[in-house]
This record gives sequence, structure tokens and C-alpha cells, in this order.
Amino acid sequence: MSTVDYSKYSVEELLDVQAHISSDSPNYQALMAELDARKEKVDEFAQQQERQVFSIAENRVKIIGYFQLAAAAVMLIMFILIVIDGSVTYLSASIAIVAIALNTVAGYTAIKEMYDKYWISILNQLIQIPGLAIGSVKAVYSGLGGFYLYINWTHEIQLGFSAYFSPGFSFFKYMGNSPDQYIRIDILALVFLGALLTVSQVKGAANK
Repeated sequence: MSTVDYSKYSVEELLDVQAHISSDSPNYQALMAELDARKEKVDEFAQQQERQVFSIAENRVKIIGYFQLAAAAVMLIMFILIVIDGSVTYLSASIAIVAIALNTVAGYTAIKEMYDKYWISILNQLIQIPGLAIGSVKAVYSGLGGFYLYINWTHEIQLGFSAYFSPGFSFFKYMGNSPDQYIRIDILALVFLGALLTVSQVKGAANK
């Protein structure tokens, strides 16, 4: 026999109990009966929670859009300065133009909620996640910068976090080994990628 009066519980409290109660508890059947009696309210609460999660993800996507447009603007200014300085090469110019265009289009489509074009932002975040300096090769790309989890084995193995403001793409091929040896993961890009995938999946399912 149940020793708890679940009729006095809110829907949120009932769902919290359900997540932690064992099926062999003497209160289990009473809990399930109360959930079944309030099925409409439980379903409504679940939908409300989904809308909240989706709304948070949508807001993050817009923030991503503004970050990407800001990155494009900073990269453009840096490119103009390099051109004025006369140190631009064909390769660096090509990479800069592609990065500026990618961030501009990705940012605009994210802000305008052009869901079918979110793959551009997804691609932009994906290629920002890894950064590495292994052997004689160093390759890193970021919009404005990022917050990184890294493993560095230049002198001894170190695991840690770092944050950098480093817009654009850089690739170096050294004659010998790179001065630093590391692999890093951009945690901020992972968070942004999660928001983009959440919104894309929800909108994709809604359009089917």
C-alpha cells in the first residue's frame, strides 16, 4: 500500500519522482496511477519543456550568427591591413576570402533563421573544433577565438584549458618540428554545434 499522497504533487514533482523511484517500491503503482490520471497535463508539461529547450537553442543560434558576422568583419579588417602592408600571398588571400565568405553567409543565414541553410554554420563550427600542431605541421582555424581543452606534449604531457582571440585560419609547415606539439578541441564550437543540430533536427522533423 502506498504511503504517499501523490495527488498533492505537481506534475514536475511527479516526473522527478518517476525518474528516481524503483519499480518494486510500494509507492510505484500509486505514482503511475496518478501520472496516468493526469496524462494530459503531463503531456502538456513535456511539450512546454521541449519548447523551452528549443527556444534556448534558437537564441544560441542567433548568437552564433552574430559571432560569425563579427568574425567576418574582423577577418576582413585584418586582410585589408595585410594587403596594405604588402605581405599578402596568393594562398593567404585565397584562404582569407573563403573564410570571410563562409562566416558572412553562415552568420546571415543563422540570424535570418534560414533553417535549410544551417548546414553552412554547422560546417563552419565543425572545422573550428579541432586544432593541432603535430610534427612539422600546425593548422588552426577559429571565428573570433575559442575556449579550448588541449593536450600538449612539447616537453611533458599536459592537459588543460585555454582561451584565445585568434580569428582566421593559419597553416604552417616548419622545416623541423613545430615549437609546440598539441591537439586542442574548441569547447565553445561544440556548444554552438549542439544548438545548431538541435534546431535543425526539430525543424527537419516538423517539415516532414
